[in-house]
Amino acid sequence: MYKRLIILGVLSIGLSSCIGYKEPTKEALDNLKESSEIASHVTIPDEWIFDRTANARSLSYEWISDLKTPQLETLIKDGMLYNADLVIAKEKLNQIELAMEIAGTNLYPSVSAVANTSNNLVSESQIRRLALKANWEIDLWGKNKSAQMASTSDYFSAKHQNILLHQSIASMIAKAYYLNIAGNIQEDMIESYILKTKELERLYSIQKKIGTANAMDLSNIAAEIISLEGYLEKVKNANIQSRRSLELLTGKYPEGKLATQNFFTPVKNDIPASFPLGLLENRSDIQAYHFQIEKAFYEVQQANAARLPSLTISSSLGTAGSNVEAINSLFSNPLLKVGGGLVSPIFNSGKLKKNVEIKNSQQKQVVEEYSKAVLNALNEVESSLANLNSVEKQINYNQKAIQELKNNIDLTQKQIKVGTNNSFVLIRKQRDLLKNEMNLINLELQDRMERINLYMALGAQNFIFS
Repeated sequence: MYKRLIILGVLSIGLSSCIGYKEPTKEALDNLKESSEIASHVTIPDEWIFDRTANARSLSYEWISDLKTPQLETLIKDGMLYNADLVIAKEKLNQIELAMEIAGTNLYPSVSAVANTSNNLVSESQIRRLALKANWEIDLWGKNKSAQMASTSDYFSAKHQNILLHQSIASMIAKAYYLNIAGNIQEDMIESYILKTKELERLYSIQKKIGTANAMDLSNIAAEIISLEGYLEKVKNANIQSRRSLELLTGKYPEGKLATQNFFTPVKNDIPASFPLGLLENRSDIQAYHFQIEKAFYEVQQANAARLPSLTISSSLGTAGSNVEAINSLFSNPLLKVGGGLVSPIFNSGKLKKNVEIKNSQQKQVVEEYSKAVLNALNEVESSLANLNSVEKQINYNQKAIQELKNNIDLTQKQIKVGTNNSFVLIRKQRDLLKNEMNLINLELQDRMERINLYMALGAQNFIFS
């Protein structure tokens, strides 16, 4: 009897080697990616901004480190710990990890304890049973192994999605931070301009008394001050809302009282002219889709294996007892049973075959989603670079325009002193100067936003600024 058990055990170990199981080799996955219809219609130009030979480690990130400040680093660290979305995502990832571990248990025998009793009401006899039962489905075709690996791939995909979420929250914190700084600068600028205009109003009041200014001059200045105070209130409210957004992103109560600096950190380093091609493959969203392709590969394998016969081995070890004299001890009647079963699907209306077709279609879908993600990555990099180049040119033009307006205002003020010009012209020119200065702030803000966008498009190594 024991000899048969040993033979059966050896046979089980041999059968569990997963005859139909295959690993998704790099060549197999590359072939799947190359089969994409989306990718087949995309031609990368020779003057592409990516260097196909450069090492990804060779890229300098000083152009993004220019944006680093101690306060921003603290805010991002707080966000990584306390942001509500990240706290929730952490639990979701934990659930997927546990599901992965559960999937792996199907490769091993399951053991359960059984205890029951029955009574014959006529003869008043009682039978009691106590046993351990074990069941083991031999993974002959690799179905359970494929299910386990599909769950593992799903976990790594979710892990990269979690990394992407961390990167996105970090970039949102950085953008909200610089948006608030821009608001602080605009507030200071408008308040300063209001003070200058009020000083001009005071001077015109004195000139009116001595007859060198008139009521129209004072009315123009008063209207300008009222307009500026209304605009200042609008900017202040927008700035409070941006502070609330920043507080919320970092897990704080959104009361709008977070203080930030009122100047931009100077940008010293230029953006590189080209980037290593390997950077895109390291993007978290692309890595997530890569593991989704792996998952689909395993699920196709699992669906195919489900159409083949399955072999199950079961055994039980226990005892039986009764209140009848012939069987009066629960432990005097040991029971040992070993058996096996072979189940093969014959007719199920084509359900298993259709399931294979569904899994093949889902695999193709994931491959196309991967190609779309790569195409979007290329677009994000190209767009960010184009926007950065345009913003730099606009900043240069705007600075020249501001300098010319300042010179023009100086000349207008001299003309007013000798009576050849009036306050209305001066106020109009000062308003134009304010508009250009405000636009310059917006351009400098946009430059920093696009640097963050480019950093994200390139994969945001180590999240952001770290």
